Amino acid sequence: VYPLLPVIYETAHQNGIRPERPMAIATIASQQAITASPVAAATAAMIGLFSEKGFTEWGLPEILMVCVPATLTGVVAGAVVSMFLGKDLKDDPEYQARLKAGQIPAPKGAGERPPLKPAAKAAAFIFLAGVALVVLFGFFPELRKLPGAKSALGMPIVIEIIMMAVAAMMLLVTRIDVDEVPKTATLRAGVVAVIGIFGLAWLGDSFIAAHKDVIVPAIGDWAKAAPWTFAFGLFFASVLLYSQAATTRALMPLGIALGIPPQFLIAMFPSVNGYF
Repeated sequence: VYPLLPVIYETAHQNGIRPERPMAIATIASQQAITASPVAAATAAMIGLFSEKGFTEWGLPEILMVCVPATLTGVVAGAVVSMFLGKDLKDDPEYQARLKAGQIPAPKGAGERPPLKPAAKAAAFIFLAGVALVVLFGFFPELRKLPGAKSALGMPIVIEIIMMAVAAMMLLVTRIDVDEVPKTATLRAGVVAVIGIFGLAWLGDSFIAAHKDVIVPAIGDWAKAAPWTFAFGLFFASVLLYSQAATTRALMPLGIALGIPPQFLIAMFPSVNGYF
């Protein structure tokens, strides 16, 4: 979402739309999509946890069938609300005054934007093909069986293999200068986000680990009294841990230990998106 925000801003601004409307919902949509994505680390953590605990009938298809419509419905509702936040730019006297004074740059026309590189479309299609493969392997476990193997490869490993192969295919097909890749705004934003989020997640994880004997039993007692409140435990823990995958790995085993059925845990899965 970080590298996309400037694009969303420019697109909204040049079309006369108040930028914070799409930018606000875009940040939320990007997080909700994590728990509806077949290639997300949090989804892989859920699949791995269910497999480890013997819930083999609950995998990627079941998670997507619940989480895709649930998160999409929530995001659409949020987008509708965002449409009415603040005044339209043409009716906002503060914006018009700043625009006239030159404090805000005027919206750019379509012709002023730099054109996409010829390889951009090919890279996007390769990525989408990789996502489609992940979904395919998730829905049909027999495709993940190696010759002579008793069981199929786990989805976390399959996701890693496919996405690393996708990255290699992009470099081969698009023939871009590899030295240019670290200089792009997208990679810079991604690396900064990784370092920032890793630091915050590590800090939050350290806090949880240091007070685990207090926090986890408290959430457990809460959820024992009313199992549906476990979703709130996931939400507040994600605020501290700053990572959907870390929250899933830390607390979902507790949900299973409390006897909450897998289908209910999947329904609560989007609650790990609380850190934004």
